[in-house]
Amino acid sequence: MNHGQGDAGHASGAWRALAGYAVVTFAWTWTIWWGAVVARALSIDVPVGLVVFLGGPGPLLGTLFVLRRSARGYRRGFLGRTVDPRRVSGAWWLAMAAVAVLPALVGYLGSAAVGRPAVMDVALPAGAIAFAIGFALAAGLVEEPGWRGVGQDVVQYRAKPVVGILVVAALWVAWHLPLFFLEGTYQHDLGFLTARFWYFNLSLALLSVLYAWLVNGSGGSVLIAVVAHAGTNVAGGLIPQDALTDVFRTLALALAAVAVIVFTRGDLALAPSRRARATQAAAAPGGDTGDGVGAPWAPADPSLEPEP
Repeated sequence: MNHGQGDAGHASGAWRALAGYAVVTFAWTWTIWWGAVVARALSIDVPVGLVVFLGGPGPLLGTLFVLRRSARGYRRGFLGRTVDPRRVSGAWWLAMAAVAVLPALVGYLGSAAVGRPAVMDVALPAGAIAFAIGFALAAGLVEEPGWRGVGQDVVQYRAKPVVGILVVAALWVAWHLPLFFLEGTYQHDLGFLTARFWYFNLSLALLSVLYAWLVNGSGGSVLIAVVAHAGTNVAGGLIPQDALTDVFRTLALALAAVAVIVFTRGDLALAPSRRARATQAAAAPGGDTGDGVGAPWAPADPSLEPEP
């Protein structure tokens, strides 16, 4: 087989891996969430919290589907990227904290600056805060190994990062759709096709860019995306938010995402060439190419079949 045929085969395999991830993810989550929507429309009472909990692991199951069909080396590297905090420098942990907290804070301060500060409907007891933190961490753990893990690896391995990340962002946005029709969820309270609906979904797309930058810049750490996702949810739950804060928050995210795209020239801290991406191992947190000289992070191909 010539190089052209080999590249085409690997490319189709990579996109098949993403398609497999998406099918498993959406089949699990949407079956449960849309099923609950239909049940409620038929006046069948279903516990919303349990429904959200049961449907949430869809991305994790999609991740396991891809990993089961990937090379052993990729699986080992992926595990290290997901659980080892030592891979991430202090500077990138600070960047993660800024991405997670500052947008919500800017939203609140912006609304206060124009004389319309958002207010918290009820005071949150310590137990509720602890539950919110735990739930946010769980959400990050079941989602991010998929969206910023195998999904991001596929699209960045085969396309320019900023373009590929928009594919992941579109899937991430679509995945949440049933929640806008499930009464009792945060998304349902925002309303379908309202201004807050659009701000929410635009924020997901912008966060996809920022989370991708964090993962790439930190040496491919999936863990930093898990913590960033959790931090974003906690900040949004503890800092008062309303329709006006959404405007300032989305603007802050947009400015940050544009700055990242411009200053990284669309590579989002990833190794700039396809050749570099193809030759570096996913297990190498600093992109070590064998000569002892570090290079930008570059993912291995998760679409490879398991080694015998």
